[in-house]
Amino acid sequence: MEEQLKMGVTEVEEDDEHDSKESVLQRYFLQEWKLVKSLLDDIISNGRVSDISSVHKIRSIMDKYQEQGQLLEPYLESMVSPLMYIVRSKAVERAAASEEILEVIKPVCIIIYSLVTVCGYKAVVKFFPHQVSDLELAVSLLEKCHNTQAGTSLRQESTGEMEAKCVILLWLYILVLIPFDIASMDTSAGNNNYVGSDEPPPLVLKILEISKDYLSNAGPMRTISGLLLSRLLTRPDMTKAFTSFVDWTHEVMSCMSNDVVNHFQLLGAVEALGAMFKNGSPKVLVSVIPGVWNDTSALMKSNTAARSPLLRKYLVKLTQRIGMICLPPRHQSWRYVGRTSTLGGHITADRIETNQYNNYINNDLSNFYQEPDCHDEEDMDVPDIVEEIIELLLSGLRDTDTVVRWSAAKGIGRVTSRLTYLLSDEILSSVLELFSPSEGDGSWHGGCLALAELARRGLLLPISFHKVIPVVIKALHYDIRRGPHSIGSHVRDAAAYVCWAFGRAYCHADMKSILQQLAPHLLTVACYDREVNCRRAAAAAFQENVGRQGNYPHGIDIVNTADYFALSSRTNSYLHVAVCIAQYDGYLYTFVDELLNNKICHWDKSLRELAANALSSLAKYDLGHFSSTAVGKLLPCTLSSDLCMRHGATLAIGEVILALHECEYILLPDLQNQVAGVVLAIEKARLYRGKGGEIMRSAVSRFIECISSARVQLTDKIKRSLLDTLHENLRHPNSQIQVYLMTLSISC
Repeated sequence: MEEQLKMGVTEVEEDDEHDSKESVLQRYFLQEWKLVKSLLDDIISNGRVSDISSVHKIRSIMDKYQEQGQLLEPYLESMVSPLMYIVRSKAVERAAASEEILEVIKPVCIIIYSLVTVCGYKAVVKFFPHQVSDLELAVSLLEKCHNTQAGTSLRQESTGEMEAKCVILLWLYILVLIPFDIASMDTSAGNNNYVGSDEPPPLVLKILEISKDYLSNAGPMRTISGLLLSRLLTRPDMTKAFTSFVDWTHEVMSCMSNDVVNHFQLLGAVEALGAMFKNGSPKVLVSVIPGVWNDTSALMKSNTAARSPLLRKYLVKLTQRIGMICLPPRHQSWRYVGRTSTLGGHITADRIETNQYNNYINNDLSNFYQEPDCHDEEDMDVPDIVEEIIELLLSGLRDTDTVVRWSAAKGIGRVTSRLTYLLSDEILSSVLELFSPSEGDGSWHGGCLALAELARRGLLLPISFHKVIPVVIKALHYDIRRGPHSIGSHVRDAAAYVCWAFGRAYCHADMKSILQQLAPHLLTVACYDREVNCRRAAAAAFQENVGRQGNYPHGIDIVNTADYFALSSRTNSYLHVAVCIAQYDGYLYTFVDELLNNKICHWDKSLRELAANALSSLAKYDLGHFSSTAVGKLLPCTLSSDLCMRHGATLAIGEVILALHECEYILLPDLQNQVAGVVLAIEKARLYRGKGGEIMRSAVSRFIECISSARVQLTDKIKRSLLDTLHENLRHPNSQIQVYLMTLSISC
């Protein structure tokens, strides 16, 4: 009796624990799970969708999780498996009535495809049925969907025809992996003639015909068809079908037509080839490499590729995968291994690295960065085609589109991981050439992405830091003015990614001196960059280095100050975050130099005004430096021929003088005389005339207010001149200047 009671209590506890886990999932993952589950239960119990509004409700709920698809993964099995069972069962029951079965499965496929778009196909297809007998059933279902043509694209979208085709293609993507000869699964007449033969059976021919047709589609069916073909044609029993498909792609890639349909077909063919070279066996692919590479290189140089960024992206992907097939995987002893996989290994490795670093410091720093021993790898046989592949990937780093540069950078990292140290060092030198002043912003961006990939994979050794770090620092401040705007935010963002990769890839002993160089520049970008994505990227890179490298002075305090939300506001970043960070050693003068050299003369008027206020906020940390060095550097800039420079310098001098006065700092008489003569010098140079005269009048008015509030010593002549300037500004037709002057309270 007692044992039964104990068992009962245990069952109750387990039920409570299960309920609590389910409530946690409902609360923190899919908040609308109860509603979704009730709608799904109704569909499953009826074996079909009785009310189409329930499909729209589920899809609208799923769409809210587009950026957080991982939250739905605990529920995928309970959603996908029953719905696919409905699709399979209806296909079995109503094999003859094509119209009726499609009307049943289309709404169900809309729900399944919405999960694919949110969570990705890899997470969803795991729960598809995969019995061997389902292969022929799925092909028959796909054939029925293919033969049913929608009247318009609007009808196709509303009825779920596209979703049904995509779901069935993904179902076949799993089913073609059956470990038997596909010909033995084909029940059509005469299938015995195909078992053990190179000729593809009718079942495969149907898949090939339909998939080739879908490769000309502009929607997701093109990508999914390429994935299906990559799985099907790289099977050991599909050698002849694979060769036939490669010949077909040769015809497509050789046809330089401007027709839209042919262009989508070209995209589909190249994308399918890329998927095959990713999933296929080298034994199958190596025989077709020469022909595919000739088509790829010729197409990359054609006008067709020049007009299509997506095509260039697919070609770069295909290129790098050809290179991976040409270079078999092997262990490279020269690669950098910064961390071990166990907690105890981390602790031991950190102790060993720290001791080694101390020994190197005490003896000779030149021994710390040594050339790796490459004698064992000198006999590596590298095919001639690899050199052409690397050249194409390096040219892809200069591409005008980001997606192409990003794909080329990943290709550089993957190919380099299979080369010797000497060859990898040549690739690094070629990447560093992209950072030449004569190169455009695209080359700098592609070079940063390539450096990040090399570092992340352990292919950038500490011996090369002295060449790489100066380039990364320049990229962190890359900002090229083009007329009324500037370019370079993507370069700065990519440079922050390089610093982030450094923090993840290298040990503390190798990064200690490097982090001391990078930290001030990262925080300068985090506080003073115009773009919020660059500020957050730099802060994330600094946080990654602090968290993984450790032992960085005031690192945790700075990370807490410069967090994701604090940097969302540019004003808060300039006037609060930067001021808090500047109190720590090593940042103040870097911040001041950034404001004086880059932000005071920025093309954005609001940023110049903000930089002037930020400069005055930092004055309290070193009054002498600001009164002598900062103001002394700004005074000649008030007469600069560049409007942005003289406008920012005039505002900055006034704000700094006022800040020094509020800190009770007494200016030297000579400096007061120079400050007092700024307005007269501007008027004598006639800098109110022409374009920009209005903003100079506004800056001069603010300057007069600041020096008057700071009680700068002025002669009677200068006072009268300043009053005349204010009266003249008050008569200016610009209403903003008039309103500003009306609110001033000047004590002269």
